[in-house]
Amino acid sequence: MKLKINPFKLSILILICSLFATAGLTFAAGKTRYVSNPVKIYARAGAGTDFKLLAPLRNGNEVTLLDEKRNGWVKISFGKNRQGWIPARFLTTRKPTAKLLEQANARIKQLEQNAKAQLASLTETNKEYRKGNTALLREVKDLRKKLKKVEKDYNALLADSSEFLQLRTEHQNLLKESRERKNREAKILNECELLKTAYRIKWFLAGGGVLLIGFFIGLILQAFRHRNKKSAGLSFK
Repeated sequence: MKLKINPFKLSILILICSLFATAGLTFAAGKTRYVSNPVKIYARAGAGTDFKLLAPLRNGNEVTLLDEKRNGWVKISFGKNRQGWIPARFLTTRKPTAKLLEQANARIKQLEQNAKAQLASLTETNKEYRKGNTALLREVKDLRKKLKKVEKDYNALLADSSEFLQLRTEHQNLLKESRERKNREAKILNECELLKTAYRIKWFLAGGGVLLIGFFIGLILQAFRHRNKKSAGLSFK
């Protein structure tokens, strides 16, 4: 089913849309505006329909307001340094859908590029993290091996320590017995020295007694001899 459009109603609708589009439009020189008329219009050489047509303007064309306004017409610049007049009601501050779509597409493209760049950066970072993770896993594995070896050495050290403590106890006992034996030997040696000294003294005293007895015997013998001599002298007389 085809939709039939009444040209009169369409014109009224365009006029109403133009009025709404220009409602609240304030004149400011140097500002950018957009053509809002869906039908092709022309920029003219002056402010009125009786002036010369300069160039066609279509819906969405971008123009710049100049510092002149007259009878609902405004002076604009468009294209490459071209100037003309256009009814103010055909201008709007709203960007056309096509331009918005173009900007949106450009923004989307920029976002896609940024996303790709971020994805590439994240991918590279992920690779670095994986490498670092692999290195850490390898280091953890080595540390576990070292820990097992340390535990093994520790257990062996505990066993050796118990044996060492037992050997140390036995060594201390042997040292104690050796000291006691040395003390006994020293005591015995001391007693032997005392016995030797006493034995020497005994023999010294015995020898002295023999000498003293010999001395007294000699005196007695000498006395007997002297008496015998006297006895013999008396007998000769």
